[in-house]
Amino acid sequence: MRLDILPALALSGLVVTALPAGSALAQSRADAEAALTRMGLIGSASEDFSYADASWSRGRYILSDVVVRNLDIDNEDIDVDGPEEMNIARMIFEAPRINADDDVVFDAFAVEGLSMIDADGGRVEIARIAVDGPNAVMAADLARMLSGQDDFDPDWSAYRFESLGFEGFGAQGDDGEGPFDVSVEQFILQDFGDVELGRMALMNVSVDAVSEGAPVSFRLGELSVTGFQSSAYSELMEAIASGAGEDEVMSAYYRTAFSPQLDLFDRFAMRGLEGSAEGVGFALDNLVGTINKAGSRYTWDFALDSARIVPDAAQEAGAQVATAIGMLGYESLELSMASSAVYDESTGRMQTIGDNYLELRDGVRLEMEQDFGGYDEYYAALPEMAERFGEGAKEAPSEDAEAVFEMMAPIILYNMSLRIVDQSLLERALEAGAAAQGITTDELRMQAAAMVGMGMMSAPPEIPRPLLSQLSGALTQFINNGGSLTIDVTPPEPVSIGTIAEQVEDDTFDYNALGITFSAEAPQ
Repeated sequence: MRLDILPALALSGLVVTALPAGSALAQSRADAEAALTRMGLIGSASEDFSYADASWSRGRYILSDVVVRNLDIDNEDIDVDGPEEMNIARMIFEAPRINADDDVVFDAFAVEGLSMIDADGGRVEIARIAVDGPNAVMAADLARMLSGQDDFDPDWSAYRFESLGFEGFGAQGDDGEGPFDVSVEQFILQDFGDVELGRMALMNVSVDAVSEGAPVSFRLGELSVTGFQSSAYSELMEAIASGAGEDEVMSAYYRTAFSPQLDLFDRFAMRGLEGSAEGVGFALDNLVGTINKAGSRYTWDFALDSARIVPDAAQEAGAQVATAIGMLGYESLELSMASSAVYDESTGRMQTIGDNYLELRDGVRLEMEQDFGGYDEYYAALPEMAERFGEGAKEAPSEDAEAVFEMMAPIILYNMSLRIVDQSLLERALEAGAAAQGITTDELRMQAAAMVGMGMMSAPPEIPRPLLSQLSGALTQFINNGGSLTIDVTPPEPVSIGTIAEQVEDDTFDYNALGITFSAEAPQ
């Protein structure tokens, strides 16, 4: 018997809560043994599959001390001298049976205490792999895989389940470049239905390895998503799962990418990310995003409290990064950001609210505000544009760019502003530049201010001179004093991207129609 248990375990793959009693009590041992006999797991001797004990209790059929031999690892993307056998402490079926369609199905399936050792001493252990509440289509396909069938096409798009996951994964070995150690506490998918995945979570990942002779490490405390609208990607996933050709997959990709799924998820979180490679360390404490819908209004909020880059000057790549940021007086870089916006479907208006910024700690802070309309027309045109992109996926980039610009034409500009707040980066840059030229910081500051004036003189004649004068004055004041520089665009009459594009094409564009202003404020 050819037993393709690895693909089946991968599919049943990911942690599950305690197996339910559910319909199990209605099943007899005879029903269960008929199903497992159909799968070839019991009832006949096999060189590939054996177990020490079989037990039945309250609808659960349990095989203990399972050994799977002659593993079939057939994957063109993986070149591996695989293990000769797999040991499983317990293989658990909840209410296994043959249904009215003559398919083997079950309410849940779990593997506990899985371990494998390859010829080179590499080891893989998984404390638990389980699927809970699979629908009939998914359960039947799993049963076929467990029985070694390979003459069927899995209907991935029809799968539904309550939970699918694994916990306690560990792998150790040597991949030729050096030893590696990988562990994952938990991966879980929950409540997967027709349109939504209730929750995905990847918890406490640890990787230590060697790459090109240098140690590499990676840690992740949490990556999770709740309320993910999986239906938005169903067409793409179906195309991939069915083995569709490149053109069909790309067409499905564009239709997916251009589908206006405004509430793609309820909450996203990434925590405790850190690692190092080639002497460059990185860390991210918390990145959280939420999408809330109330009536016709969508509110998006994202926040990153701290992301850091810390080079190790003792290693070549780290030394290069350390030298580059050291010229500005930094030993490490730390970033934070926040973004909040509201979109109202009834008006097509999208506006930033609250804090919207990107900040380099002890360097510079960029504060942004936006107010645009016409997004209702923009979103309405996306499906048609997706078809155009799908059909012309291999056309020249200029044609794609033209299509993108056409797509954005309905968007209306009400206001857009950027405020650059210097927190020491300006002075650091001037000091570094002055040191490189062998002059004083004040001398370089004067040169920079003079270059601003020269730059304004060479500006195109269609740009109004008063606007250039305002820009020159604001830049010069900012260079001399620091503080903040604000660029604000508030048209006297709201104007669409399409109108601006037409005027630029016809050489009739009026800068004054955008209401552009430049201003600088001294440090506070």
